[in-house]
Amino acid sequence: MYIPYPIRNFKCPFCGARMPTEEYKGWKPWKCPGCSAELQFSAAYGQIFPLVCFVVALLFLYITGFRSWQLFVAAIFLGFVLDILLFLPVTRVLPPRLETYRPPPWKKKRDKFVTLFPRGVVDPERPEGAAQSGQEPPSDPQSANGPQKER
Repeated sequence: MYIPYPIRNFKCPFCGARMPTEEYKGWKPWKCPGCSAELQFSAAYGQIFPLVCFVVALLFLYITGFRSWQLFVAAIFLGFVLDILLFLPVTRVLPPRLETYRPPPWKKKRDKFVTLFPRGVVDPERPEGAAQSGQEPPSDPQSANGPQKER
């Protein structure tokens, strides 16, 4: 006997369009076909659920008589087992929300090179570069501060 497992229909929180589940890729943004917003599942959902499993395991083991360090070791183990066994059924009943995509810390673009000439600084020997970047070439320091008095 075959019982079909229905596919969850997610909707864009911005425009309400149906999100095609076959286009979802794990660590990549999920693009909405209606408004082209980049979405991801709620990050808090993946952090709160294991914490709830750990607390439930901790309470259960405390009531059953575990104490001291055995309580915490067993709670970590049982919390992990509960998280694995209950995650999929719970996501069917309480699905995660969709939120705006934020790349993980290891995917954020960072300046990987150190340079002596950062962007926006114009070489005083080449004033034609100033017109391209929208800046004027730096002026003479004495003329900018006015006449210097000697002491």
